[in-house]
Amino acid sequence: MKNSILFIEGSDGFIPKAIIKKLKEARFEITCIPDNVDDIANNRNKAEMIIYYVADDSEQVLRSTEYLLELMKTEHKSLCLAGDPFNMSKTKKLNGYELINGLFPRPINIDNLVIKMQKLTDSHREFHREKNILIIDDDNDFLKVMFNWLKYTYKVDCVHSGTEALKFLERFRPDLILLDYEMPEFDGYQVLDQVRRNPLTSQVPIIFLTGKNDKESVMRIIKRKPDGYLLKSMRKDELLYSLDKFFKMSIFPQHDK
Repeated sequence: MKNSILFIEGSDGFIPKAIIKKLKEARFEITCIPDNVDDIANNRNKAEMIIYYVADDSEQVLRSTEYLLELMKTEHKSLCLAGDPFNMSKTKKLNGYELINGLFPRPINIDNLVIKMQKLTDSHREFHREKNILIIDDDNDFLKVMFNWLKYTYKVDCVHSGTEALKFLERFRPDLILLDYEMPEFDGYQVLDQVRRNPLTSQVPIIFLTGKNDKESVMRIIKRKPDGYLLKSMRKDELLYSLDKFFKMSIFPQHDK
């Protein structure tokens, strides 16, 4: 499936045929289907990458795009829209529009579209690689809960202090650090500063863990510019969804807003 593309033909003509020809020359396997939700649903497992050459019917474009955005959220699909700029612009109001990976309104530079699909192939490969998460928190019970929640999806390491974390980072580079910023002695803010100053770890993303959601606490967190923050009160499904979305947004190229 890594080089497979589901091509939804919402409009017939020379341009879709030219796109398909170029993609095949670039050694992509193309499954072409008509533009309706039933056909998309029946063929969705044939590819992770989707190109939707949008229909002339605005309502059909909205129906199909809404369903495709849901597939992006639930089945880790990537999506590029191509074709009529007027109908493409109408999708901006749909929930999840920001997840779309590429917009190619007419006149289409087909070579750029092929390059985008090659980049998305690499992104899918990286997304499916098992991620390593380091959790830093002085609460042992909380660490146990987090470990049990995440161990089936990620490779998880846990440490109880900032000092332990820095020693760990001397030997290993996680894909993400989940960091309690309210630890005693060596707090999360100090850990973040140390990690960011070290050129070997400066690119490791850090998400703060916090039990507080008041405006003052949130503004204090944002001021330190972490890569995000998560509430400790989150349910398991909320946590997994948030982490999945974080990796998706950081790995997959997005369209220009």
